[in-house]
Amino acid sequence: TLPGVEIHDCGHKIGLNGVDNGALRFRSVRIPRDNLLNRFGDVSQEGKYTSSLPSINKRFAATLGELVGGRVGLAYTSVGVLKVAVIIAVRYSLLRQQFGPPKQPEISILDYQSQQHKLMPMLASTYAFHFATLHLVENYSEMKKTQDEQLVGDVHTLSAGLKAYVTSYTQKSLSICREACGGHGYAAVNRFGSLRNDHDIFQTFEGDNTVLLQQVAGYLLKQYRERFQGGTLTVTWNYLRESMNSYLSQPNPVTARWEGGDHLRDPNFQLDAFRYRTSRLLQSVAVRLRKQSKTLGGFGAWNRCLNHLLTLAESHIESVILAKFIDAVRSCPDPSSRAALKLLCDLYALDRIWNDIGTYRNVDYVAPNKAKAIHKLTEYLSFQVKNIAKELVDAFDLPDYVTRAPIGMQAAEEAYSQYTQFAGF
Repeated sequence: TLPGVEIHDCGHKIGLNGVDNGALRFRSVRIPRDNLLNRFGDVSQEGKYTSSLPSINKRFAATLGELVGGRVGLAYTSVGVLKVAVIIAVRYSLLRQQFGPPKQPEISILDYQSQQHKLMPMLASTYAFHFATLHLVENYSEMKKTQDEQLVGDVHTLSAGLKAYVTSYTQKSLSICREACGGHGYAAVNRFGSLRNDHDIFQTFEGDNTVLLQQVAGYLLKQYRERFQGGTLTVTWNYLRESMNSYLSQPNPVTARWEGGDHLRDPNFQLDAFRYRTSRLLQSVAVRLRKQSKTLGGFGAWNRCLNHLLTLAESHIESVILAKFIDAVRSCPDPSSRAALKLLCDLYALDRIWNDIGTYRNVDYVAPNKAKAIHKLTEYLSFQVKNIAKELVDAFDLPDYVTRAPIGMQAAEEAYSQYTQFAGF
């Protein structure tokens, strides 16, 4: 190091200790003019500051924009971590047998409805996130090539939202997968501990998830205001244009009672349900903010509505994820693979609707009989996904040297021998 420059390691962290996070201290160090980090602003020899960007906000946005690539990578990588965890948990659940009917062979723990409830919607979500983050990577690549202003805004918002949503979901899922594997899931060799510790930072680096979701909400509100002022909406979020009429009209009392399987598995119904919820949240939070700002000011109003805003952002991201999943199903060329993807897509959609069924009931979008039908169908779809769960996790095509967990090996018959061998037997 040069005189006046100190470098220190930040010490051990919860995980990712192969990454050297450090601190720099400069004491009376003169920076050469060639090293001013002056991409977005410059200082002349006379001390005058200039910038090619016209406002403080634009300069701040341009500086933070460099984080977009990191967010794209984190969202995509988080899906990879989720795949590893789901593979281990599903393979172990198929392998592990426990109890069963009297005087009959024991059954695999994945045959239990409670285990299916834990893992099958998670498996469906993993596929959903795969297609959504793949779309994000493609858009990011296109943005870097074209620097299209419209695309820059879309990718900035989508990278923030997907990074926040996917990494939060994965972190919760790692604990669920660990518990689903019982005591064996607690063994360090089966990796859930290291996966949890190494992934935990994903929720806060390249932007804290709560802050990133607020960026998404702010962008949606900006689009909402521009729509009322006669502006045009972006192509990516053009469903918000429709929200000004069909989605904010009173729910149809007839379709609110439809409970047939064909209707509930219709992608148009599923997407409409997701977008209806997002649109109502957007419209209602816009009204609340306008009302609260009169007495609390802009900052106070935002803080008063903060939980509402976070829910809006998550709802929007779920809508985007579902739309990309539906596109992937439709474009799948192989009939049997398409049928399997459709099964997963339906489970992802209906499980999300059921998890927020109170919202749909409160506005009479779903009648009581329809809510029961959604719950019943979700359980049935979980059972159907269970029947092809092995093939679905094998399709991730992650070899054993990547998953690196004895209980998650492709060759189930070798799992226990590998495990006991590790323990020294």
